[in-house]
Amino acid sequence: MLIRVVFIRFMLGAVLALCAVLPLSAAEVKNLRTGQQGDQAFAVYDLYGKPGEKEAEVKVVLEIGSEKYAGNRLSLSGDFGKGVKVGVGRKITWDLLKDMPAGFEGVATWDVDVLVLASPGVTTAGPEFTDATIGMEFVPVPGGCFKMGDNFGDGDEDEKPVHEVCLDAFYIGKYEVTQGQWLAIMGKNPSQFKQCGKNCPVENVSWQEIQLFVKKLNVRSDKNYRLPTEAEFEFAARDGGRRERYSGIGESVSSLAWFEANSGGKTHPVGQKKPNSLGVYDMSGNVAEWVFDRKGDYKAENKKNPIGPDSGVNRVLRGGSWLDKSTNLRASSRSELTPSVRTNFIGFRLVLSTTP
Repeated sequence: MLIRVVFIRFMLGAVLALCAVLPLSAAEVKNLRTGQQGDQAFAVYDLYGKPGEKEAEVKVVLEIGSEKYAGNRLSLSGDFGKGVKVGVGRKITWDLLKDMPAGFEGVATWDVDVLVLASPGVTTAGPEFTDATIGMEFVPVPGGCFKMGDNFGDGDEDEKPVHEVCLDAFYIGKYEVTQGQWLAIMGKNPSQFKQCGKNCPVENVSWQEIQLFVKKLNVRSDKNYRLPTEAEFEFAARDGGRRERYSGIGESVSSLAWFEANSGGKTHPVGQKKPNSLGVYDMSGNVAEWVFDRKGDYKAENKKNPIGPDSGVNRVLRGGSWLDKSTNLRASSRSELTPSVRTNFIGFRLVLSTTP
């Protein structure tokens, strides 16, 4: 059966949003044009570089219907991946029949972006590291700017307005803090899902109790770990500020997260679902996560390393949990509770601002 695409729409807006996380001096994609010839879809773009820059690494994501597919999982050919030469008329072709022999009817969206490892004016962190104190693993998150909030237009009112936030580089926990790690520092395990095991996320811990955990860990490790800010959490969950609905790219939400539809009413060991492109796991689902900030309304003005309002009671929760519907797993979704609350669907992960 030959494929028949009734309607394919290619959305440039997503590409522009992605480019917002890049420094102005880095290579960038411009003038994206898309189309279809027979059984092949294509994207043509111009790749501009800073003076002396001859090539760049180009990342492609195709959103087909409601699912996202990384370029290396599709039958793409042409100018993407490492070593793409700077110039005009770069072209990527997608062989539709190889990936979808039965065809599809719907919307396909191209996201074409440049991966930047380092550039003048952008703070960077070093390689991944493991803290020797309790074996906690950390992933580097390069600094940059992004559009924080509801970039898809279907979020809650407290996710608006979308506003630009710029962050310095930081490290973030590769996994949620586990029951075993909490036990090693605090001497007891407060989790209600103890039967899940030491590699499951610790839960049933309040924001206030986490501050004591962090204080003890910092004394033993001689570092300055802390809860992520709300902006840091969203930036990392969205693969460094990219236009992602959930944390990661997969065939379905179930491939990325434990939530109401697949959790069986309990937590699961960390790292069993697919990570995002930064290599961070479970930022959507498993347990919701405390962050540092008090809950407050977003403002339209740009922000640099925001830490939330100075006053207020409730602290923010991010990521959604094993008992949530998929809408609460969105990377921009926000919730709040008083900092003394302890419950079996809330945990946390840590960040580090400085070089370990």
